Amino acid sequence: MTPLTASEPARPFADLGPIGKQRRVARLATEALRAYDLRVRSMRVHAFATNLLYRVRSDTGERFVLRMAYPGWRTLSDLQAEAAWLEALQRDTDVGAPAIVRARNGEAVLPMRGPGVPDVWHATLMTWVDGRLLAHHLDETNLAGLGELFARLHLHGRAWTPPAGFSQRRFEAFLSRGEPDALFGGGAVDGLRSDDRRAFLLARDWVERAYASLDQADLRVIHCDLWHENVKVHRGRLRPFDFEDTVWGYRLHDLAMGLLDLRETVGAKRYPDLLAACRSGYEQHLAWPEGDLEVLQIGRLLWKANWVARFRTAVFGDMGAAYGSVFREFEEGGGLRLA
Repeated sequence: MTPLTASEPARPFADLGPIGKQRRVARLATEALRAYDLRVRSMRVHAFATNLLYRVRSDTGERFVLRMAYPGWRTLSDLQAEAAWLEALQRDTDVGAPAIVRARNGEAVLPMRGPGVPDVWHATLMTWVDGRLLAHHLDETNLAGLGELFARLHLHGRAWTPPAGFSQRRFEAFLSRGEPDALFGGGAVDGLRSDDRRAFLLARDWVERAYASLDQADLRVIHCDLWHENVKVHRGRLRPFDFEDTVWGYRLHDLAMGLLDLRETVGAKRYPDLLAACRSGYEQHLAWPEGDLEVLQIGRLLWKANWVARFRTAVFGDMGAAYGSVFREFEEGGGLRLA
């Protein structure tokens, strides 16, 4: 593994900017690729948000994605669950999800360590998914296709028997991945105005009751982040990717997550027609799940608020006031309305 050079000060990783962090992690990525039966022609950064993604091309022209998973975001067990489901989808279906490429040692996820980089970055190599993001093609035809895609994944997630050691994590509350509760346990809500604080407490109660009322028989493996930035359109076909949130969950929750992102993107005027199209496509394969979709979307808003309370405390007050208004309007019978 390439050591730090004399010209590069051994600054703490946390003090580096994005480019400096990329430079350090690139050494781990290069080392990871050596573990595969792959002759690499090129490797370049594709994106660096939560994880660091590389576009990789082999000497035969095949394209791949190498994901270096940011420490602390998803556990090794989470990433192994993702790999197990992707391999099952590749074997059992033609939904077009990326294929896992296993290393020479047979592992789907490689823990990578190196000098100047704290903690472990987990490397996963997958085939590239062709197409443009669904985000650029949000019409009723494609939303019907998204509904069909949801249903096909839900059917497989129900019928499939995961291997021994598969994650037992279940998404059945607004916080279900071991995140610290900065809102209620951490006291962030206590700093809001009294009417906003009351609205958050009510929202938490609605969401807890909504999850408790879901049929336990509906529990299955779900994508948990199937929105229009995690689906591509290629020659009229929708193909899903980014399965790192794979978890045991409920169909209604899975739909609520993706459709909240849709309504926040397209706005109140277009959302009802696109929702109807998605439901129509879904019902070609499965009955629409029972329960209150909007209350589970409120649960997602609580998750977002909790993230802001953890990492963007300076702006939490403004977000808390905005969400408090949304929750109060919902309480008064106005439905879920987002700016």
